[in-house]
Amino acid sequence: MEQRTPQRPRLSDLRESGCVTGDTRIVRADTGERIPIKTLAERTVQSPIPVFALGDDYTLQTRQMTKVFYSGKKKVFEMKTRSGRTIKASANHPLLRVDGWKRLDELHAGDHVALPRALQTNAAKNPMSQAELILLAHLLGDGCVLPRQPFHYTSADKENIETVGNAAKELFGIAGRVVPQKNWYHLYLPSPYRLTHGRHHPVTEWFGALEIPLVRSWEKRVPDRVFQCDQSSVALFLGHLWSTDGNVSWKRIPGRKSSGNIYYATSSPLLAEQVQHLLLRCGILSSLRVNTSKKQYRPMFHVSVEGAGEQLRFLETVGVIGKRGAIVHDMKRALKEIVRNTNVDVIPSLAWRCIIEPAKEAAGVSWREVSKRIDTAYCGSTLFQHGIGRARMMKLALGLRDQTARDLATSDVLWDRVVSITPLGVEDVYDATVEGVHNFVANDIVIHNSLEQDADVVLFIYREDKYAPESSTKNVAEIIIAKHRNGPVGSVKLFFNEATVSFSDLAKDADYGQGGYEGAQEPYPF
Repeated sequence: MEQRTPQRPRLSDLRESGCVTGDTRIVRADTGERIPIKTLAERTVQSPIPVFALGDDYTLQTRQMTKVFYSGKKKVFEMKTRSGRTIKASANHPLLRVDGWKRLDELHAGDHVALPRALQTNAAKNPMSQAELILLAHLLGDGCVLPRQPFHYTSADKENIETVGNAAKELFGIAGRVVPQKNWYHLYLPSPYRLTHGRHHPVTEWFGALEIPLVRSWEKRVPDRVFQCDQSSVALFLGHLWSTDGNVSWKRIPGRKSSGNIYYATSSPLLAEQVQHLLLRCGILSSLRVNTSKKQYRPMFHVSVEGAGEQLRFLETVGVIGKRGAIVHDMKRALKEIVRNTNVDVIPSLAWRCIIEPAKEAAGVSWREVSKRIDTAYCGSTLFQHGIGRARMMKLALGLRDQTARDLATSDVLWDRVVSITPLGVEDVYDATVEGVHNFVANDIVIHNSLEQDADVVLFIYREDKYAPESSTKNVAEIIIAKHRNGPVGSVKLFFNEATVSFSDLAKDADYGQGGYEGAQEPYPF
């Protein structure tokens, strides 16, 4: 029990709530903007914003984040998943496992946590034209836009050279100059006007408006405006970006059908993370891995699209521009013939015990009968050692008539395996309040908003004369409405009749004292 002076009742601080570091990014569900939680907390006015959250039926929903706030300093841990997602949070911050919310310090490598399968906005601003998206993608990939150097673009693909030249001409009136060099082409982008003091190259001014610096390849990033575009515009940007440092080639393994090898490579860790997020905006799952080969000066970050289903979705939704796209037609046909491998995109094996077993008991059937209902051979306890594919989960849902199993089979969740949880130092941390479901998507991971949910509404009764006998406000009780949630609060003073243990309204001009209040109205029974 806390005691503070003056002894006026109040809600205690929820110091044990989980929280995340300030660089954690939250996506607006309407516009697609990715905003650090620190920035949201520092707003003068805490107006609600729409965010992505997970419903009880495992579907992704739009909910209002009503408040974001600073939570102090705490020791934080970085959790990393198989797909390359990371988040830094306090030890007690909950994440979603198939058996419910678990604190970060209760999770271990090998556990599976919930991630969204796709993030689709509903009110994109589309602040960039197609020509801007095309030119930006190529310059981020194979462009050299550095201070005190001639701006140019390099590619072995003549179609890409023509594409960049046309976009630069359309946007800025630049007449590009092509210089061949062995198997490469350099497209120089001179200013269409004379550069003087205070008048910059149009590409420099454009990058300034986009709020991206003129930097080396390992520092490149996607500007915020791209995230405010709709899915078709994002796909256009990715398709042209892939034609620079992306790869679409055959993966041939003896004895197996040919599949695709699709990835984007960059030396910029931020650019790689942004590309992975933009793929998710197109409904495409991917993995981010680091290649630290000694042959390379800097580590390379590969964003890989794996599995026949995701690769086919990539080729149909994003595609590839230029000569890299020549094999797309044949690859799509080959991918459609591959039997899908469900070893990765499965509901964790834990679901057998926490979801299927209770449903089996409720149905009053044996495990042998369960196997029969899903048309599979009975294999005893080995059944519980493997994850459950979405198609098999639907069979179980139908066979056992279980709604939770059905929800999991059709969910908007990817269950991603935790690969590491690493302790870091003490950092400033933040939390947020989300109405209804009390969770939100941050860093493309579903996390709980564990603060401000424990006390919806609390009513306090405060009598000053009980703590200060010399007080002149005898028999006056202050009714205080408080809450941890965002929303209206307040207080009202009433007359308290000790003899009848009841409350009455205080008349504005009444005289009240030790003898009670004669002008009180009809009492309110307590």
